[in-house]
Amino acid sequence: MKAKRIILTIITLLAMASIAFAKSPYNEDDIIRHDPKAKKYTGTWLWESGKNSLMLVLKFDRIDLSISDEHPAIIDAIYGYHKFVKNGHVIENSTVFKNLKYSKTNKKSTVYGNTEENDENTLEGTIIHLSKDKIIKFTIQYINPNHIKLVKVYNTPGIKISTAEHPYDSSISLPQNIILTRQK
Repeated sequence: MKAKRIILTIITLLAMASIAFAKSPYNEDDIIRHDPKAKKYTGTWLWESGKNSLMLVLKFDRIDLSISDEHPAIIDAIYGYHKFVKNGHVIENSTVFKNLKYSKTNKKSTVYGNTEENDENTLEGTIIHLSKDKIIKFTIQYINPNHIKLVKVYNTPGIKISTAEHPYDSSISLPQNIILTRQK
């Protein structure tokens, strides 16, 4: 019995040592944007009004944006998926991919963001507006652990190219100035 305890103690100590000395997949010098306070935005958030709703499924991860191994670019970020229902009809839905982890290759995430440098209660980023085939910007305010406010959604700045086959649609159908509630 005593020999068993000694062996278990040695195995436990070895396991703890290997965990303590395990190398992170990221070199701390490669992380160009630490944003651990963004974790408070994670979860499933929902706004409903009659037959209209917007669901955001937000996740936090350390995302590798590196173009090459020589120039690593790692950021802490929020990424996720959204579902927009208007008059009872699903207009946009990427939440079917909500169980996927972020990667450069899956291309299923439709929401990306970071907190402002000096204000952890403001999350800014982009949403792929699927029904309009464009990327728009958003600003979200953190109210409390159960509520966030989608303050505004707006077009990205810059020149837009419009052709006869693909006219640029400047309108945005996603709601704004709404409060979303964390789902259990």
